[in-house]
Amino acid sequence: MDLLSETLLSLKIKNMLIGTYHLSAPWGFSSLGFDYGFSFNVIENSCWITPEGEEPIELHSGDSFIFPRGGSMSLSSDHQVEIHPVADVWNSEEKHFEGFDQHPPGAYYETHWGGGGEKTRLLSLVFEIEEQSRSSLFNALPQFLVLRKHECQEFHLIRSALYAIAQEKTNMQPGEYAIRNHISEALLVSQLRAHVAQTPYSSGLLAAIKDPYLQPVLIALHKTPQKKWSVELMAKEARLSRTAFANRFNRVLDNTPMNYLHQHRMELALTKLKETQANVETIALELGYANSQHFRKHFLRTYNKSPSAYRNSYS
Repeated sequence: MDLLSETLLSLKIKNMLIGTYHLSAPWGFSSLGFDYGFSFNVIENSCWITPEGEEPIELHSGDSFIFPRGGSMSLSSDHQVEIHPVADVWNSEEKHFEGFDQHPPGAYYETHWGGGGEKTRLLSLVFEIEEQSRSSLFNALPQFLVLRKHECQEFHLIRSALYAIAQEKTNMQPGEYAIRNHISEALLVSQLRAHVAQTPYSSGLLAAIKDPYLQPVLIALHKTPQKKWSVELMAKEARLSRTAFANRFNRVLDNTPMNYLHQHRMELALTKLKETQANVETIALELGYANSQHFRKHFLRTYNKSPSAYRNSYS
């Protein structure tokens, strides 16, 4: 399996809220320090997005943007209109989204707001990704992504299906929430995949997974992390000399090959401690450590707590 597929499959979306915004010009609202991931997909007409500290970006029908880890931005009919708090759009006294407690996964809401002029329609997703499923590749994504309608062919079909289902508010059948939730997840995953596949990164993990020499090494490390890896073995996998491989790895990833391996093993350790009942000795051997003491040493150095303390605190 390729590394991108592995990463996207490992993401665990705990909650998903779907919404349609019917907006009439002039309109403008802000999201200040939003802690959950969110996206907006332009269904009709156009709008402007201004990420915090960035220049305004115009979006047209079929375009999308995603803040995978949340953040601050403003969205408007024109980049010179008055910006209101998002609570005005929701017609709510709450100035911030307080969480998903009142919304089942796949829940749908619809809002109408604006000055009564030219209409814009947006499809919105608000999502919560489980913290421990956020791999280093997910964390390497930029603060926000912009996708133009010609850049991801498949998600237009997914988006259309989601929008059609979301509109069936008066014909809710058993299982409807589950269908909405799964389709919205498919939309998000297709967008993340499109961004990574087509963006020419020059450094970092997003560049390494497309590098013809580093990609097979990363796949091998993720497939068999327990193997007794050395820089020499990794270089052989890359079909490069040891020096050429180590230099290339360090230049692209700003990391040494062995340190990357240890970091990946630590990520796997978190999952095993959280999702299995395997003891520390078993986990250490499964991850390629010579003994549990060696494993505990690396874990404590990485997370500032012992494996047992982490498992107890998570429970």
